[in-house]
Amino acid sequence: MGIIDFFRRIALRLILRNALALEEEIYGHFLDLPEELAGLELPAPLQAIVEEEREHRRLLARMIEGRLDHGEIEKALEARHIHDLDKVRPLEARYAPIREKLRHIYGHERAVYEFFRSLYKKSSLPFVKRAFQFLTQQEEMHVRLLERLLGDG
Repeated sequence: MGIIDFFRRIALRLILRNALALEEEIYGHFLDLPEELAGLELPAPLQAIVEEEREHRRLLARMIEGRLDHGEIEKALEARHIHDLDKVRPLEARYAPIREKLRHIYGHERAVYEFFRSLYKKSSLPFVKRAFQFLTQQEEMHVRLLERLLGDG
């Protein structure tokens, strides 16, 4: 491995660590929602996003550790979670206690989407590009879901 490859891998790990930190922050916000709902169940689209955020964290951690292989990325791409946006309706009034928190999460999701999208466009390593393609698609869907839930989409 040449010196340029060495520095590329270091830079990639730093980028991945930043991406992981962003995902962990969003995940933490989602985990706070049930507490604010005072006994109400989290709506199904939000439950799905929580599970997907958990998977994003796992993928990023494996990439940082150098343990993510091409097959695992392809498997994640093939097992895309399909959300039927047409069936997602704005949150009912009883979910008012979490609307502001969701707007805050939406802002973070939008920023993470833009970040992953730029990494996808700039990446030159094929397996890394595919991983960021997956993450970009997932984050875009989260943004669209939150827009629908908040009545903005």
